[in-house]
Amino acid sequence: MSSRPQRGLDTPWQRSWRGLSNYPVWQRPWVLGKRGAARVLDALRLRSPWVKHRPRPAHNRPLETFKLFAIVGTWMEADVIEATVRNAFTQGCDQVFLVDNESPDDTVEVALGAGAELAASFSTDRYDEHERLRVMNDVVARISAEDGSDHIWWLWLDADEFPHGPGGLSIRDYLATLDRDYRVVGARCINHYPGEAPQYVTSRHPLDFQPLGEELMSRYSCWLWHWKHPLQRFDRGRPLIQCTVGFHRASSDERPLLEPPEPVFVHHFPFRDRDATERRLRALFSAASSDSGRAELDGFAAWHMSARFRSLEAVYAQDWNAVEMGVTEGTRRPQPEPVPWTELVGPQHVEIARWYRIDSAAPGRLERLESRAG
Repeated sequence: MSSRPQRGLDTPWQRSWRGLSNYPVWQRPWVLGKRGAARVLDALRLRSPWVKHRPRPAHNRPLETFKLFAIVGTWMEADVIEATVRNAFTQGCDQVFLVDNESPDDTVEVALGAGAELAASFSTDRYDEHERLRVMNDVVARISAEDGSDHIWWLWLDADEFPHGPGGLSIRDYLATLDRDYRVVGARCINHYPGEAPQYVTSRHPLDFQPLGEELMSRYSCWLWHWKHPLQRFDRGRPLIQCTVGFHRASSDERPLLEPPEPVFVHHFPFRDRDATERRLRALFSAASSDSGRAELDGFAAWHMSARFRSLEAVYAQDWNAVEMGVTEGTRRPQPEPVPWTELVGPQHVEIARWYRIDSAAPGRLERLESRAG
């Protein structure tokens, strides 16, 4: 058994220990040193971090009105994109905008059928994360300027990401409680793994089929170890916020940006139906192997997705010791030890709205999952 804390992860000590456990033992003093140095530089006002958390003010001043838009980056995601779009609307989004990397399947058609709008389509010879972010940031800037609203929260998503607010709240309802000085919200990210068949049913929330997960944490994103910062707010008359690779961080002339101590949650489902998942990864790496090949892929994207591809058999066999845990070249996370995701969060966070009756997801399937998780 691992000594890594799993249940709740609600105390600062638990989160710090879990965050450190994502690094080899020999790297942990270096990680602590970097974090300590960053805090000293900030205290001396020599260098501010890009984002800082601040406790809720005694006199909270929430925005009276705001819009909530989602922007979703896609490539060959037809199996899951309907659910992604419907979940975004369920979480309170006013509109969902699609940025598609010229998907070879019917991703766009399925997304539009679920209510999304195609904001941009672009073509690349191979997966290019930097180009994807350039196009998505351009879309956010253009739509924000054209919309006319003074305040727009943007929810940045990949097609396999399903967010929700804390404490049973929707994303919109949670944002409505925040002081207006907060322009960024971090996320606790739970990486899910498939179990018995069916691993996924199209148009449904993947949580109904994949309760097992592990929490991902990073020292790079912020002092609270948040894996991503998918909520970023446009304010007319204030400096723009530019999202960066993987939606982990952002940049702005306004520094530091402020985030609340309470994060939202993002559930990540990279492994869905076995055949659909394998087809997508084979198509990705078949394209990447031509010409100069994978070496020109963005380092972060290439390494974690290629590790995922090589671990397909192990993941679906639940052979956790054989799962590759490379994130970037030379960086590895501990082997996964998936547990029911409800053990990773407090009980107040486990109620998540669906866009259908939960007992209609897969008759008999949910009862078996709940019995096994309990």
